[in-house]
Amino acid sequence: MHPGWAPLLAVGLLTNVLLTACTATVAGTGRFSTTTASPPTASSTPSPTPSPTPEVYDQGRPALSCRGGTIIAPAGAPYCYRLPAGFRDVSKQVRLGAGIGNAKYLSAVGLAGRDLIVVLVYRPPSNTDLLPNAKIGQDLQAILTSLTRSGFVFATRTPTVGQVDRARAFTYHAVSKDRTFQSDLTFAFRGLSEVEVLCQYSDRKDAVQHACREVQATMQIRTVR
Repeated sequence: MHPGWAPLLAVGLLTNVLLTACTATVAGTGRFSTTTASPPTASSTPSPTPSPTPEVYDQGRPALSCRGGTIIAPAGAPYCYRLPAGFRDVSKQVRLGAGIGNAKYLSAVGLAGRDLIVVLVYRPPSNTDLLPNAKIGQDLQAILTSLTRSGFVFATRTPTVGQVDRARAFTYHAVSKDRTFQSDLTFAFRGLSEVEVLCQYSDRKDAVQHACREVQATMQIRTVR
């Protein structure tokens, strides 16, 4: 084992605190669900206003085709991305903690210590392509509450909204209560896939943030089947 990775095993435990907090809400409560209008009553007007057609967002690619360099693609995962320069695949050295829920397809790349990027997947109970940004953002607030209870501090609960492989992505910044490390946490949604990208840094902020941008720029996402 590379000598620089000994601390990473402990870091995995710290990372699990954050990941476990994230899972409790997204993984299995059924919060991401479409809303249907109530049927008209007998006293309704003959021609009621129809419910608006849900906006369908980019449904993405049917298959993954990441190329160039070393590709990180766990078997069966609905995502892939290129290993950032200077980082190592440390997926086997990061473990999901108890209570993580239905998270699957973990991968992790890192430098050393607490400087690493973790990716994992949840399957929401309904098609997120039919949900507006406001609905997803509202549901993500419960995750932030869980993180706050676990000792993380947020400068703001308003996400930066962007895209990862044209999939809608919501990014938040958290700082550990003891101020020893920080995390940029991105939730990307496509169909029945929710891909979480956790970029955590302590000593190598610039390097991790640069690598985080590279991971998201080269990432491909398809909906789970």
